[in-house]
Amino acid sequence: MKHIFYLIFASLIITSCGKELCKQTVTYTKATAIYGDLEALRSLPVNAAVTAINNPGKIYVGDDFLLIGEENKGIHVIDNSDPYNPQAINFINIPQNKEYYVHGNTLYAESMYDVVSYDLTDLTNVTVRSREENVFQVGFQNTNAEGETLLGFDYEEVTENLDCNSLINPTQINYFGWNNELIPNSAVPSSFAGNSTGGVGSVNRMAFAQDHLFIINSRDLFVLSDFGQLDYVRTQSNIGWNMETIFPYEDNLFIGTQTGMLIYNLDTESNPEFESRFDHAQACDPVLPTDEVAYVTLRSGTACQGFSNELDIINISDLQNPFLENIVQLESPYGLSKSGNVLYIGEGENGLSIFDITDRVKPVLIKKDRSVEAYDIIAHPTNSSRILIAGTGGLGQYEIDGSIQNLTLLSNISF
Repeated sequence: MKHIFYLIFASLIITSCGKELCKQTVTYTKATAIYGDLEALRSLPVNAAVTAINNPGKIYVGDDFLLIGEENKGIHVIDNSDPYNPQAINFINIPQNKEYYVHGNTLYAESMYDVVSYDLTDLTNVTVRSREENVFQVGFQNTNAEGETLLGFDYEEVTENLDCNSLINPTQINYFGWNNELIPNSAVPSSFAGNSTGGVGSVNRMAFAQDHLFIINSRDLFVLSDFGQLDYVRTQSNIGWNMETIFPYEDNLFIGTQTGMLIYNLDTESNPEFESRFDHAQACDPVLPTDEVAYVTLRSGTACQGFSNELDIINISDLQNPFLENIVQLESPYGLSKSGNVLYIGEGENGLSIFDITDRVKPVLIKKDRSVEAYDIIAHPTNSSRILIAGTGGLGQYEIDGSIQNLTLLSNISF
């Protein structure tokens, strides 16, 4: 009996020491909750003084104006009637905004728990058209001990010595509440959870079609109607995994995920229905449907853990049976944009790839311009001889010199 006691005692000591010794150094992104007065932020003046662009996000190009998001704060309004000398003319206060979409003279934006529509008729005096509150619900107690409301998160990269059984996941953002409790990612409002992995540029997580606004987070689709006023319709949960982009095309929604492309039809616009899907290797990918094909770029070396660098050309002539028509090898694709029969693909530090897509399924490389750093490409909506390129140094506007596709810099908005 004594021997059994000693064995049990020794086992407890070994087990205890093993737990104490099981430590690991982990570097991860820590998001610490910010609390405050929600109603005060909802009541902020819409228009504010022009300010410098410090943390750029989403970019929209209009006929003669630009919108450049300032992550978590609002949107810079740029008068671009003279592309040689663009001028900041306004700042739109939109607390915790990352994602927005422009349709006609209406700006749709997420702001904390809400979706807000704005009238852009006068860019120097933007006004609220309507607000639908609490579209993005929380899955946990969203107030602190003082009764203040969760308004967002502060993000920082930290390195800590943690137990091996810690719930910290270094491959994703880890959210912490007021008492330092770990909040499940699935419980964080989608408007707080950050943008797509595309970073600065024109990647959309919002789309407008048939008087309805569609918003995606990594797994859910939110539907709102707008017949003069925003109204929440429904949330379609868990329709995909790691969704990145959404693009409306011919009464359908094309949704790019890290592992494929989803197609939803809008036969009943308030209730999009699954049509089909196309699967590919895991990667961060924007999707661009046009003329019975969809262009999808895959890139390696990202948080999406992909291993391919290519342009996939998917035949969508039969929406119920999309199939891979062609693959073009690339170096490091990021954003892409189409203007007429030309496809532009930004390849980051590796420059700009320009393809002739007269034959939509057989792109022909016209030129590889390594003189520019190109992370996102935005074709001007009405001027086919102009493109805008986002790089680490800012947003450059370029004039395109005919069929040889030489680029002349008109101006650059520094970030």
